[in-house]
This record gives sequence, C-alpha cells and structure tokens, in this order.
Amino acid sequence: MKNYAIALFSSLIFACGGGNETETGTDFSNITFTMDTVVVDPGEEIMNLKNGLWSSVMTDDKEVLYLWNMDESTMDKVSINDLRLVEKIKFEKEGPDGVGSYVTWMTILDNERILIANFQGMGLFDMKGKKLKTYKLDKENFEGDTLMEGESFNRKSLISQDGNIIYGLMGNWMNEKQSFSKVNFEEMVVKKFDLPGIESLKDYSVMLKSDQMIMVSTSDKSLQRVGNKIILSNSAYAALFIFDTEKDSIYQVDYEPKLTAKAKKGDYPKEVDSEKRFKEVMADIRAEINFREPIWDPSSKRYYRFSYETNPGEISNKPPFDEEEEKPISKVYFTVLDENFNILGESLIPQLQEPPSYPFVKEGKIWYYVNVDDELGFVRMELNY
Repeated sequence: MKNYAIALFSSLIFACGGGNETETGTDFSNITFTMDTVVVDPGEEIMNLKNGLWSSVMTDDKEVLYLWNMDESTMDKVSINDLRLVEKIKFEKEGPDGVGSYVTWMTILDNERILIANFQGMGLFDMKGKKLKTYKLDKENFEGDTLMEGESFNRKSLISQDGNIIYGLMGNWMNEKQSFSKVNFEEMVVKKFDLPGIESLKDYSVMLKSDQMIMVSTSDKSLQRVGNKIILSNSAYAALFIFDTEKDSIYQVDYEPKLTAKAKKGDYPKEVDSEKRFKEVMADIRAEINFREPIWDPSSKRYYRFSYETNPGEISNKPPFDEEEEKPISKVYFTVLDENFNILGESLIPQLQEPPSYPFVKEGKIWYYVNVDDELGFVRMELNY
C-alpha cells in the first residue's frame, strides 16, 4: 500500500484592501487570509482528475464529495472530513440501471440518492448504482407551459427532497435563450418563470460555425440552494435572481461594486467562422469583469463572492479548451455580502492570479480545488478580521 501523508503547504497570510467598516463593526478593509493546502489520500486507487471537478457534486453538509469518472463509469466517494477516498462506486452504462455512455451532470438529493443526467434523460440512483426512478422530458406528456423541441435542463439543476420536482435553467444548446423552470414529475406539470429585469442585463453567446465544427460559448450560469431559496447567478453581471420555493416566486437583487464594473458592457459578435477568431472573442469576454456564484457561510450568515478580470494576452495556436493551454493571469476580487445581499466589503486579492475553482465553505473556511501533482487537493482560506 502506498504511504500517503496529508500535505500542508506553505501557509500564507495576506491582507486585502478596499472594504469599509460596516454597521456590523467589522473593518473589512483589513481582512487577512491564512491559507494552507491539504491533499486527499487515495489509498491504492487512482483518481481521474483530467477534468478537475467538472463532473462532481457535494453533499449539502460539505462532508462528502462525489466525483464522476467518465472513463470507468465509476463515482469516487471522497470524505472531506477525513480527506480520503472512501470507495469507488461502479455504475452500469447500459440496461435497467444504466447511466448511459456520457453523463452530462449530477445533482445530489441526499446522502443516499443522486440524480444523474445524460443526453437521453435523467435517472435517480442509490449509492450502490441501482436506478430508482427515470425522468423524461417528453413534451406531449406534460401540462402547463410548453416544452420546446430538444429542450432539457442544464448541468447545474436542483431536485426537491421528495425527488418529484426539478428546478433549473432549460433550453436547447443551439439557442441562447434559457428559461428558469420548475418541472413536477409527479403531477407532470411544467412551469416557466420570467426573470424580472432580465431585459436590461446584457448576456452573451458566441458560436463558432465552420466546416469542421460547431461550438457555442455562453456566460456561466449557476444555481445554489440556501434553505428555501434558489440563487441564480450569471458570470456576466453582479445581479442575482432569487427563487422562493415556498412562495413559488422569483425576484431580482442587485448591488453596486466599487472596485469593478457591475456587468460586462462589450458587444460581441454572435457568430464567428474560425477558431482563431473564436478564441479572440472569448479572450475579450474574459477581460471584462466575470462574477462567480456566491457561496454561503452558514456560521457567519454571509455570502462570499469571487470575481475577476483576465488579461487577454497572446492568442495561442492550441484548440479551444485545450487542457495544456496556459492560464492567463487574472485580477481576483473578493466581496462579502450579508444574508440580504448587501455589500459588507470588497477587496482585490493581489496574491491570487486566477479565481478559485469550485469554492465552498466548510466550518468557516473557504475551500477550493487544486491539482497537486495529479492528486486531489484543496486550498483552505481562513478569514481573519
């Protein structure tokens, strides 16, 4: 058995400027972070990190991470508390318990059940790989709002505790228009919600259409569930949409950052015909402000949100999304919001040259994913103020 020690790398303390003392009495202009890095012990197994945590999901209590291995059709169960790989759960590709040949996204229902989606539909599975329920979006079988041809949920959808309702953005990948939808698979009813004020918020979608390929790049949209609220965020602007699952209603909240723009303002071409031009437009988009989803800290009753601006740099000759392409240097900003999304403070973090990947809060610390010599690692940021 391989000997494996949990690694603690150079702890780093640095200060952030830009915030102000608020009514809470905390001076957010003097936030410091103490940082260290920990590594998950895989035992005798190998964890496939070629796509990072792209195909992963974490339990609400932040105790267990499930990471999908597309090559082996297995799911790695990782204990965040113990920082070790607990087991590899085998799933079937075909048959009554099949997940299909390509898993597009997953969402956790509880510690015993997980929703796994492919291009054909969605299935609810237990943690032994047995399918418990199948969800199909056949438009002729539903009442309520109309399902469009080829419409499906995107990869960051959420499921209700009883397993009957799925919330998420729905659309066709060839069409930039998406709708926030609630689909009740027990009553077979679709309900789509208008996002109030969305018409004044600029979004973007760029399509590469050539003889060799068709590729679409859009703003990153995310959903987070906090209590009875679902928070919809968009990387193109600071504004958030809050869906109240108890009231079945949605509203917008907005705030004004002082250190950055509150939204992208560039007008980008909708369609290009070469990979080079596609990468140029993507670089221009990233150069403007990009907002990550807010992350909830239940201990302090605050939201933390990273945003960043990227230096376009030179355009490489590598294809889009090449894994070995060097990451451009970014200016990373950190914003603290109260539970009603009012700004408590914001800062530039000069020591970070790229935004944290897949951040979450556990026991008051911000964790984010890092690859440490092809092993699963996390940087832990402790806020001091």
